[in-house]
Amino acid sequence: MRKPSTMKKHVRQFPLLFLLLLALAGCQSAPHEHAEAGPNMDSVRTLIAAMADEYAAAENARDAERLSRYYAEDAIIMPSGKPAVVGREQIKAALQADMDSSQAGSKISFANTGLWAQGNLIVETGTSTWTDSAGAVISTGKYMTVYEKRDGKYIAIRDIWNEDK
Repeated sequence: MRKPSTMKKHVRQFPLLFLLLLALAGCQSAPHEHAEAGPNMDSVRTLIAAMADEYAAAENARDAERLSRYYAEDAIIMPSGKPAVVGREQIKAALQADMDSSQAGSKISFANTGLWAQGNLIVETGTSTWTDSAGAVISTGKYMTVYEKRDGKYIAIRDIWNEDK
């Protein structure tokens, strides 16, 4: 009788090795037990809601200076139907131009539709509604904003929105 080749011998030992590795893997703790704790989502929701309310208040007051403080110095906005705008000062000018051309007495409101947080980033999605001075809907839209925690507070670094047609 011939001795099994070394290759065949290793192949027969493979199931034993596989079972051993499987058993060792089962002994490890679940990955989420060692994962870094994320931000408290209740706190994040409260914070983002307050930021959205402040943004709407500044927009409705036609106060571009106040509105521009929502954005980081190096932020980028991507408004509906227009080129991207880079930097807080340019954003302030673009927002002021939009506010100057908007219907007198119109107001904007926002509704959050999603919120995700990881590390120092938050991503928010939502809808917007513009109403005239009588409360009739002028237009609706949607948005996505990315916030980054800088110097202990969240600030918008990317913002994109578009109108529904």
